[in-house]
Amino acid sequence: MKKKRTRREYGLRDDFLKIYRIMKLTCLFLLAVFMQVSAATYAQKTKLSVSGQNMSIEQVLGQIEDQSEFSFFYNNREVDLSKEVTLDVRNKPVDEIMNYLMDQTGLSYTVNNKLIIIHKQKDNRFREIVGQKRRITGKVTDASGQPLPGVTVLIKGTTQGTITDYDGNYTIDGVPAEGVLVFSFVGMRTEEILVAKNTLINVTMEEDAIGIEEVVAVGYGVIKKSDLTGAVSAIKEDDFNAGVNGSMEQLVAGKVAGVQISQYSAEPGGGISVRIRGVSSVNAGNDPLYVIDGLPVDNSGMFSGGGAANIGKNQARNPLNSLNPNDIASIEILKDASATAIYGARGSNGVILITTKRGKQGKTTVSYNTNLGVQSVKDRYDLLTSQEYMQVINELSVAEGKGTVFSPSDVASIEGTDWQDQIFRTALIQEHNLSATAGDDNTTFFASLNYFNQEGVIKNTGIEKYIGRVNLEHKIGERAKIGINLNTSLINDNNSIDNSGDNEGGGPLYAALLYDPTEPVYDENGELTISSNLTVQNPVRLIKGISSKSVTNRTFGTAYVEYNVANNLQAKLNFGTDRATSRRDIYNSRLTFHGSGAGGLANIATLERSNVLLEYTMTYNKSVGQNNNLTVLGGTTYQSFSSRHFVGDISGFPADDLLTNNFSLGNTDNDMLYSGRSENKLLSYLARVNYSIDNKYLLTASFRADGSSRFGKNNQYGYFPSFAGAWKLSEEDFISDLFYNLKLRASWGQIGNESIGNYEFLTTLSPGDSYAVVNNSIVRGIEPSRVANPDLKWETTEQTDIGLDVAFLDGRISFTGDYFIKYTKDMLYNLPMPQSTGFGSRRANIGKMKNTGIEFLLNTINIKTNRLEWSSSLNFTSVKNRVESLGGLNDVVGRYSIIREGEPLNAYYGYQVLGLFQEGDDIAGSAQPDALPGHPKFEDVNDDKKIDTKDLQIIGKPYADFIFGLQNTISYDRFQFDIFIQGQYGADLINQNLVESLYPKNFRRNRITTTALDRWTPENTNAKWPSGVFPDDYGGNRTTNSLTVQDASFIRLKNVQLSYDIPVSRIKFMSSAKVFITGQNLLTISNYIGSDPEANANGGGSTRIDISGYPPAQTWSFGARFSF
Repeated sequence: MKKKRTRREYGLRDDFLKIYRIMKLTCLFLLAVFMQVSAATYAQKTKLSVSGQNMSIEQVLGQIEDQSEFSFFYNNREVDLSKEVTLDVRNKPVDEIMNYLMDQTGLSYTVNNKLIIIHKQKDNRFREIVGQKRRITGKVTDASGQPLPGVTVLIKGTTQGTITDYDGNYTIDGVPAEGVLVFSFVGMRTEEILVAKNTLINVTMEEDAIGIEEVVAVGYGVIKKSDLTGAVSAIKEDDFNAGVNGSMEQLVAGKVAGVQISQYSAEPGGGISVRIRGVSSVNAGNDPLYVIDGLPVDNSGMFSGGGAANIGKNQARNPLNSLNPNDIASIEILKDASATAIYGARGSNGVILITTKRGKQGKTTVSYNTNLGVQSVKDRYDLLTSQEYMQVINELSVAEGKGTVFSPSDVASIEGTDWQDQIFRTALIQEHNLSATAGDDNTTFFASLNYFNQEGVIKNTGIEKYIGRVNLEHKIGERAKIGINLNTSLINDNNSIDNSGDNEGGGPLYAALLYDPTEPVYDENGELTISSNLTVQNPVRLIKGISSKSVTNRTFGTAYVEYNVANNLQAKLNFGTDRATSRRDIYNSRLTFHGSGAGGLANIATLERSNVLLEYTMTYNKSVGQNNNLTVLGGTTYQSFSSRHFVGDISGFPADDLLTNNFSLGNTDNDMLYSGRSENKLLSYLARVNYSIDNKYLLTASFRADGSSRFGKNNQYGYFPSFAGAWKLSEEDFISDLFYNLKLRASWGQIGNESIGNYEFLTTLSPGDSYAVVNNSIVRGIEPSRVANPDLKWETTEQTDIGLDVAFLDGRISFTGDYFIKYTKDMLYNLPMPQSTGFGSRRANIGKMKNTGIEFLLNTINIKTNRLEWSSSLNFTSVKNRVESLGGLNDVVGRYSIIREGEPLNAYYGYQVLGLFQEGDDIAGSAQPDALPGHPKFEDVNDDKKIDTKDLQIIGKPYADFIFGLQNTISYDRFQFDIFIQGQYGADLINQNLVESLYPKNFRRNRITTTALDRWTPENTNAKWPSGVFPDDYGGNRTTNSLTVQDASFIRLKNVQLSYDIPVSRIKFMSSAKVFITGQNLLTISNYIGSDPEANANGGGSTRIDISGYPPAQTWSFGARFSF
């Protein structure tokens, strides 16, 4: 974008622009002789209304084009359409209107399909131009008259073309008279010129904004991208990740600077963590606020797959599974306080605005796209085979002074079992999406239906979704508009039952990693085996013996009315609702240890959740002087959330056949019932002012006041201001023309976090452990479970941002970068209380945390010719997290981590391994006098000659030093190749699977190959891993150490897609067709020992743990997309 410029016309450009304007559908003329009958019928049936005084005939033809599918063809040198007429016709056939016009001019017309040719009476010379081919020459210049070298000149619809020379000249042969020349150049608007009878065509090209003038969504409105003062990333449909994406987050994972998106459970429909500019809270939520078509939604999970019927609790499902990714038109991510403060108490973790597709004026367009694919586990765990296992077990047993476990005949005869083969499968994935859009001047609509079915790569897991959407908008008169956006879904989940549990409480993947590989699947009687040496269960028993399924219905949407009170004043009333109901059924059968002992265990849980929004805003726009603009937004919102749940447990069934379908068959002495209900409300007032001075200096100020029922009576309202400014340096005369766009931004603001439970400021009561006899009945007592805190209030995050937007080389290179400081105070924390109070903790506001970072996005167009184009996009983010204060508390030490002032939140806290003891070392004089050669040597931090908790130290952090994403797109003719790579560096992850291998709780458990075969032995003294001899002597509370906290850096080939646009010009009922083949999760390069360095058994929590993480699937899919 540059300073004001003028435009010049050269040679015959006026004539040809005029001809081109009225020949938008000239290609139909070539088919005219075959379509005379349909053309006449259309002309007779199509009725139009034309009115106006002293209009030229050319203006009348323009009205006809606007109301119909007709286009006009004529030679303006021989046909004079300047004669003025006065018309007022209503619902008349087009031929009557044309007959009247022709009578006024002495001209004649011919209808060919929907092309009307105007000519002199009995003059058919227009036909002579069709079919002629000739040489065309000319010169291409910019608006200042300077020649443009390297401009691509193509004959439209072909690959025949050329490029302009150093002086902007070009020559192209074999151009048909009815052809259209297409002139394209990076940074310029594409021009299309009809050839007709001309042999000389000079073209003046104007600069194109290349995205900086596009409109992006911000809170409660839209704004031109060039006028943004805050940090906002906008991702359009063309930029989404390729392949089969089951959720909105997967569309943009790795694509946005400042945003880290990872699927902490890779099961179909599994939960996804989104962190915008790091973590800001210890106990309150770190998830962003999601706003779908103006409706802030409750994005907390519904159910996990476990937590009942003696199945360990695992990860919740992704709530946004209910939104069809194919319906999304754009995603805007608001990152700094200037952008998010308009959402006040819910904006501290960023805001994600999701805008779904809208109807378009014109003919009905129907689109269908499909994906069919197969999935497999590429990176399996490398475990000992049965032969390796027997060898290692025998060697360890002998080293511990015992005899061998497996005899030579055992080694020779036992074939063994690969337990991963028993639980993994090649899984199918399919998606079908049908959509339609249409509209006229008053009404537009978009509708879609989606079916998605993904089998899990672990047996007995998967997801099936049915989703429908209708978006409708209708104008009422000249001032009013109403609309509705409605989404409804039905989701069937077959949940994974792997979780953070261990021993007999572990799931099938946990069991497959540890189960004895010498055991067969079935015994000689055809029954599933049970190991006499292990409490870990046969993985196949868990796959076949436990059912965990959920059904979720969710409907959400908005209905709105917009009214233009005056030309510059608009009012909007917005109503929204979101209602979800879910039921989860778990049955633990007699095939499992727990189910067998209880006679079958059943659990049914139901959850209803609703959200109602009522919102009123007014927007005032005014031009101040010649080049200044003022926009003022004000409004109020009310939103209420409620939920209720019911849970029932029972066991002791006579048989397993009915699963959860008849609780009355269970033993009612063993049943347990739970229920509950909660609600919270928000009442808010908001305002924002945007002021632009001379299109160079931009100012933004916003303010929001939030009242929440979640906080104490002394702090129920919070106030959140922000200020931002920007300077469009590229509009200044002293800035070089080298810069296509140059803008400096700065912002400051305060935003809040209210992501805690309801009623935490109140004293609450719960069932106690004491009983009393009242009226001859035993009554259970109740007791206080929480101490009141009437001063409880929001966390407040203060954020400062400095940004720079640059584009140069005519837009071929563009850069957006930001530096930010994000400071959180009054953190919502579960403050431990003295035991003498009888309470464990109390929610309070204490402590401070800071995130500082840089982020940037670099886009380049590397090559652009008439046939080949190559573009790249690189995003980079580096965030440093630091706990500034704990409000006087000492270090908070967890099982794996610590919260300490001056360090990253939840840094890994354990023992540093300096190496392994060797034969000949002075072990007796060390801090570990009872150690053996091959045992790990721990650092004696305080040099007191013993290893205890005083030697614990920070040995890693869960946050990456930086993350990045790199996209490359190469187009050649109709082919396009996309490749996307993402990665992270410097993050650590505690590998609980490695802990299980190094410190097995049972001698007969299987082990990870590298730790077992490259363990220390007298013959392998340079090994990395301990000997495995008497591991309890160096394990226990020392298992969190620098061996088990691993580097989780990785580079991943995330997506590769090859697509081809099929020519459809000869298929009358089809407007476009595309086929593509896509690969996802094709390669991961990492030193991490495990299937996924992004896994987190702690869900979205900031303490990251990998234990039996559901492995990411490598997917190959074939897809097609058709529009009719």
